[in-house]
Amino acid sequence: MSSKQPTPGLRGIKNIGSAGIRSLPRTHRSGYLDLYVLGREKGRLEKEIFTLDAKRTGAAEQLANVVKRIITLQKETGEKEHVKPPENIPGPRAKRLKTVVLEY
Repeated sequence: MSSKQPTPGLRGIKNIGSAGIRSLPRTHRSGYLDLYVLGREKGRLEKEIFTLDAKRTGAAEQLANVVKRIITLQKETGEKEHVKPPENIPGPRAKRLKTVVLEY
């Protein structure tokens, strides 16, 4: 298992649309297009969060099943070392750990 930190990609870079920069001054343009674009972006992000929550829930269930199977096999083989079942599996709204990127 790799313990590398995920590297930031293109999704993390602000573009002109996300920065709120427009070619026309606010007084000369209609806000309807901005409302439409932001509404579409909101819908896309809500769908992405729903998908990620479903993946996280599925992965947590698979992890719990793997740990149960490991414990069962260890009991069958009579191994001394036991793996503890995960006590605190992060839920969809779990607080993220603070990470620090080290560059060599």
